[in-house]
Amino acid sequence: MPSPPRLPVHDGVRLGTTSRVDQALDSDETSTADAAVSVNSVENGEPQPPTSILGVGSPGTGSTPLLASSTARASGDSSSSGSSTPTSLNLPLLQDEKPRYMRRRPRLIKRLSKKMVFCSAWVFVIGFLCVCLYNYRYNANGRAPSFAHPDVEKGTLSSTTQHGNYGDNDGDGKADSGGSTKAITSSVDPDLELGLSSASSPSASTFSNSSASYTSVPTPTHKIADAQDASQFPSTTLLTVTTTMAKEKQPGATATSPAVTLRQGRYIGVSLPVEYRFPNAIEAFRGVPFAQTTGGENRFRPPKALPDSEQTFQAVKFGENCPIGGTVGNGFGENCLNANIYRPAGLVDNDGLAKGDSSNKRPALLPVVVYIHGGAFNGGMGVERNMASFIAWTDAPMIGINFNYRVGALGFLPSTLTAKEGLLNLGLRDQTMMLEWVRENVKAFGGDPENVTIMGLSAGAHSIGHHIMYYARKATPAPFHRAILESGATTARAVLLPNHPRHLVQFREFLAAAGVDGAPEDQIFDHLRKLPLETIVKASKKVWDRYEPSVTWPFQPVIDGLHDHQQATSNSNSETTPVLIPDIPITSWRQGKHLRIPILTGFNTNEGATFIPGNANTNGDFRSFFKTLIPTLAETDLAALEHLYPDPVTNPSSNNPYRSVPAGKGAQWARLDAAYSHYAYICPVLQTAHFMSRAGLPVYVYRFAATGNWNAANHADEAPVVTHDMDFLRSLGPPGRSKGLRKVADGMNAAWGRFVSGEKVIEVETDGKDGGSGKRAEWPLFRTPFGDDDLELDRGAGNKTAERKTEKRRWSLSSLWKQSSSDDDDEKSPPEGTGRMIVFGEGNNERAGGSSPGTPAKEEVLNGILLKACRFWWDRIELSEGLGKSREEMGNAGAAARAKL
Repeated sequence: MPSPPRLPVHDGVRLGTTSRVDQALDSDETSTADAAVSVNSVENGEPQPPTSILGVGSPGTGSTPLLASSTARASGDSSSSGSSTPTSLNLPLLQDEKPRYMRRRPRLIKRLSKKMVFCSAWVFVIGFLCVCLYNYRYNANGRAPSFAHPDVEKGTLSSTTQHGNYGDNDGDGKADSGGSTKAITSSVDPDLELGLSSASSPSASTFSNSSASYTSVPTPTHKIADAQDASQFPSTTLLTVTTTMAKEKQPGATATSPAVTLRQGRYIGVSLPVEYRFPNAIEAFRGVPFAQTTGGENRFRPPKALPDSEQTFQAVKFGENCPIGGTVGNGFGENCLNANIYRPAGLVDNDGLAKGDSSNKRPALLPVVVYIHGGAFNGGMGVERNMASFIAWTDAPMIGINFNYRVGALGFLPSTLTAKEGLLNLGLRDQTMMLEWVRENVKAFGGDPENVTIMGLSAGAHSIGHHIMYYARKATPAPFHRAILESGATTARAVLLPNHPRHLVQFREFLAAAGVDGAPEDQIFDHLRKLPLETIVKASKKVWDRYEPSVTWPFQPVIDGLHDHQQATSNSNSETTPVLIPDIPITSWRQGKHLRIPILTGFNTNEGATFIPGNANTNGDFRSFFKTLIPTLAETDLAALEHLYPDPVTNPSSNNPYRSVPAGKGAQWARLDAAYSHYAYICPVLQTAHFMSRAGLPVYVYRFAATGNWNAANHADEAPVVTHDMDFLRSLGPPGRSKGLRKVADGMNAAWGRFVSGEKVIEVETDGKDGGSGKRAEWPLFRTPFGDDDLELDRGAGNKTAERKTEKRRWSLSSLWKQSSSDDDDEKSPPEGTGRMIVFGEGNNERAGGSSPGTPAKEEVLNGILLKACRFWWDRIELSEGLGKSREEMGNAGAAARAKL
């Protein structure tokens, strides 16, 4: 057969041939294995309908799709290699068609574009989820309700757990007048450390839905409804509700769970594994009651001890918190006197004995630290301090405990009537009940009852100051042996008599808000006990809100006695209540009536910034604030106050330290911060250190300087740093973002732990090098720079003015304190070797959004400005104690006024 005529070539492809095809077809473009190939014929320069080329990718031939070879086209050859080999054809270019090597493949590009868009969308979704996860994990530290500091331990309140509600027989959540012990449900904080549900008993029925799992013994399922109202359940119900994610496995108490047997029953705890928050595994017992419910007939009464019991209780969830914040939310109630106990895993068996010592079965006897929470005696809860984290990070093993006590009007309702009924300072009595409970029971957890440290922040530290005075007057040894007081003291703020005008007015306002102001005096507390809890809490918060801006807070501890052996008697139950604060605190200090124990105490640089008015602009605003706070300040006192803290408006010189204020704050802000910090916190802290040091006791003093809001080291800012709370540290961002503050946390947690352990020498890291290879310095013992002449040894009531002048003269002539007589009143440095302390986090601003890591720890000495400021406030301390009168005004008249109680 003759060969077909050769056609002219254009750009390597012969013209006049039958078609042009794609190099390859995707498998999803063909419905059969042999797809038809369209061929566009060109005749007389016009395109024709496509045709099929049999034998070249045509149906039924079994050949492969057509592939055009530009090489073959260039050479003019074509060949077929059968059905298994692509066929090369010499194909002409259409008119205006580009060469093959320049041609685009629209379908391929289109599909690649779709895939790229699809992949980009997935990348965006995954990135968005990663950002959400990052924000959740690094900003997971929540907020405790109401008065607590924003950096306290996180906790939302929405589920219930099984605990004994002793003293309640009718299932209404209130105490009855008598009868047997039964257990009902109590609302608690769902454990954010890990989701847990109580262990099921053989008689329990268990069911679940997508959001919650329940274990009930033996209540029918139709009885289990909204866990917000625990009072709806029968008194024999033992119920646990754990909020969960759908299909999420919830570990609970198992046969290997830690357990402890106490006089009041057996408690099953839970193990917290090693994770980013806990470098060591922890065993936790949560919501363990240390007293009966404070509801019903027990409301406005001293706490009552628990009866004996052989029941077994689950202790895997937090118990109820005492009501705060003006509402009674889920997880809050009057069955709130419970504790959370943490210990290192693997060291203590279920009998409180040391593991791995089978030869003699000796008790574990670990050091114990008990935390007393803050909150201005009107708020807060035990879990505000993450004790699980605290003991997980300390160098030495120890037992950590936090607990609740009554606050607000339910815990502190001072008045002459309350004094008459013997019901003052109920919140402090809750604390003493807890400390005695620890002495009796902590050995079962593996703790040493003879090696107990109490630790408190703010109101918790004020409370510790009162306990230091109270237990010094008791014949029996104190239930604690060391104390850590962070930003608080027994002389802090105001400690008044219950018949002080401020307390009397606030008491009447509370009764009016509760709707019982018209009741006969001898029936007032009976009426209050019958009111709904919500009414009491709302009335308490209403009075708080009225006085909070002026810092003249209601519902505070008060002096409940005049001498060591005075007792008050309740009219209704003839019970006697021991006096907890027998005299004004400064008198107890001066008379040496305090415990002789080691203490660690300190303050933050800007203690007052959280509390002062932010918009004060004039000197009149400055004076008005302090005149309202301390009404008995004389005009001469106010003039001296203005001189001590110069006005930045009228005296804007470069050496005025109060000129600079944060954006949005009034011109007097820094001045008010300094003055109120010294008055309410810093100088009372140093007063405690002064008296304990003068008694020859080990005293360690610190200042916390890492800045946060307003570029200040605010009240309670040290709290999550001391506990090495990783949720807080992660909230600042990636590790590099909070590297400096993590080193501060390493140092403070280690130092606090060494003090609790009883180490004689406490070292702190000073340069922040990684790997623990940094330089260390010994924390020096504090020696008071204030002298030893401020004693109150049986001074008589007469000639108080002369004595005060004599005291002033002694202060000014003391070799350890010399006031300048010049107009400039230059500050004098303390004598060599005195006033030494450790400052943590100087120069660190990571919490404020900066990048400076600062110095983890270094030694400093109290400066002359602070010495002079404390001398000013100490000389006027009686104006904030008792009836708020000076010593010369008190005399016999003041003693007679107090004797009327």
